[in-house]
Amino acid sequence: MTLRVALVALYPAPGAKAPGGVRAVVQNLVRGLQTYDDLHIHVIHCHADIQASATVEDRNVKVDYIAMPRRRLVPNTLRSIVRVERLLRQVQPDVVNTHAAHYTVAALRAGYPTVFTIHGVVHREAQVYKGTLFDRSRFLLESWCERYAIRHVRDVIAISPYVLQEYRSRSDARFHCIDNPLPFEFFAIPNLEEEGRLLYAGTIDERKNVIDLLRALVIVRQEMPHVRLRVAGRATTQVYYRKVQDFVATQGLESNVECLGLQDSAHLMQEYAHCMAVVLASRQETAPMAVIESMAAGKPVVATRVGGVPDLVEDGRSGFIVEPGDVAGFARCIVELLTDKDLRRRMGQRSRQLAERFRLETVAGKYRQLYYKVAGRAMP
Repeated sequence: MTLRVALVALYPAPGAKAPGGVRAVVQNLVRGLQTYDDLHIHVIHCHADIQASATVEDRNVKVDYIAMPRRRLVPNTLRSIVRVERLLRQVQPDVVNTHAAHYTVAALRAGYPTVFTIHGVVHREAQVYKGTLFDRSRFLLESWCERYAIRHVRDVIAISPYVLQEYRSRSDARFHCIDNPLPFEFFAIPNLEEEGRLLYAGTIDERKNVIDLLRALVIVRQEMPHVRLRVAGRATTQVYYRKVQDFVATQGLESNVECLGLQDSAHLMQEYAHCMAVVLASRQETAPMAVIESMAAGKPVVATRVGGVPDLVEDGRSGFIVEPGDVAGFARCIVELLTDKDLRRRMGQRSRQLAERFRLETVAGKYRQLYYKVAGRAMP
C-alpha cells in the first residue's frame, strides 16, 4: 500500500534554476524519494514567486504550485497558511513533511501527522536582517510561527547538531538527526583547478556577508595580484548588491571579481571543478549547501565560525574556520591555501571523506523510514 507524503516547502519553479538553499535541498530530496515505488510524493509550493497556479506530475511525484500575489494588507505568510491548510485537507496525506515554520502551522491546523525539517534558526537570522521595518515585521511574524510550530509538532528533523543545540530545550518533540542530501554528481566532480581562482556560491545579501569576502580579497591581492573570486548566486536585495558593486569599484577589484548570477547545477559543478577553494564569510548559517557541495567536490573551505559551520568543517584538516569579522585572518587562510598545493590536496581528500554522509540515497532512506514511523505504518 502506497504511503502518501505531502512535502510542503519552497521548490524550484517549473523550468527555473534552483537558487540553492532550501529549494536545492528539497529538490534533491524529492529526487531521492522518487526512487521508492511505495511512496507517492505530493509537493506543495506556495510562494510569491509563482504568478499562475500550476500542477506538474512525474511518475510518483506531483507538484502543486500555488500562486501567491504579493499583498501588503495581509502578509503572504498568513495567507499561505490558510491556502496550504485547505489543500492539505483535499490531499489527505498519511504524513506531512514541512520545511518552514509557517507551513508547519498549516499542517498542524489541518490535523495530519507532521515532521518539521528545520533549515534556519529564525531567531538568530532575525539579528542579521533588521535594517528595514519590513524585515523586522517579517521576522516578528516568522518568529511567532516558529514558536508555535516547535511547541506543537511531535517530530523534528535537525539537519545539524547546531539545530539540536538551539531547539531541543524549547520543545518536547522527538528530534531526528538527518543531513541535507546531495546527489552523486557532486561526488564525481574532477579537480580542474585554475591558479588563484576562488568560488563563493550563495545569495548576495547581509547574512552571507559578501562585503567581508571582498575586504579579504583586497588583502590577498597584495600578495597575489591575479587572485579571482567568482560569485555564483543571485542578489536578494538591490540595496546590498549596490553596496557590493560600489565596494568593487572603489577598491579597483573589477579584474578580480566576477558576479556570475544564479547558476544551474551543471554550471555550478563546473565552478567547483575549476576553483582552488571555496569561501564563505557568513554572519549566520545552519548547514550551508555551498560547504556540503564543496566537501563532496573535494575542495577545501575557508568559512566563518557561525552556527552549524563547525559541524561541517574540521578546522585545519578539511578547511579553515575563522572568527566572524576577522578579515585579516580570513585573508591569511586564503593565501595559505592558494600557495600550498599539498595542503589543498590533503584538505580536499578529507572533505570528500566527511561528505559521505550526505549521499542522496542514504539521506532519502532515512526520510522514508521516518515517514513510515510517524504515519504509524510498518515499512514494506
